[in-house]
Amino acid sequence: MRIRSITTVALLFCCVSLYAQTAAPADSISFPPEKHPVYLPKNWPHVIYGSLFGASCGLGLNYDMRFTGKRTGLGMLAGVGFVPRYKETRLNYRLVREGNRYRDSTTTTIAVTPARPSLYGGLNYVLGLPNPDRNCLELGAGMTYLFGDSLWFEEGATDRTLLGWLSVSGRRHFINKHFMFRMGAMLMFSSNRVTPNVDTGFGYSF
Repeated sequence: MRIRSITTVALLFCCVSLYAQTAAPADSISFPPEKHPVYLPKNWPHVIYGSLFGASCGLGLNYDMRFTGKRTGLGMLAGVGFVPRYKETRLNYRLVREGNRYRDSTTTTIAVTPARPSLYGGLNYVLGLPNPDRNCLELGAGMTYLFGDSLWFEEGATDRTLLGWLSVSGRRHFINKHFMFRMGAMLMFSSNRVTPNVDTGFGYSF
């Protein structure tokens, strides 16, 4: 009986020794690499967005597309806008003769411009910055037609207003999401005035 006990203990010791020699150390066990989300580049050459000021001269709904089929490159912009009613105060200075002397006279004129629609379009080029999936730079030029007078952008009363414009703006894309935000500056050219303007918008890329 004693010999059997000793033999059993010896066999167990041998089995434990063999398993310890064949088992790999804990620090050498390799685990699968941790998976991180992969953000793939998106083309999305089309954008529909709403704008404030800019080429619409008020509130606008815009369609923007790239001829390249990508997010960057040469493309076009077209849209319709709504210019709300506003008032403009003008001061007119003139000399008034009183006998042999002249004095300055100032008159105040309040002009009211009614609400009216606008149509606009142009060409633009979108440049990819170091990370084009996030940030882009847009350069554009085009024309805007207002159905009525525009005291902001043109001197004198007319039944319609035709404006040319140049713009530069930055685009911010949200990775793996379809949203696009843009903000920039613009110069509006009429027949007798150059007016600075801001250009902001937020919309959906696809």
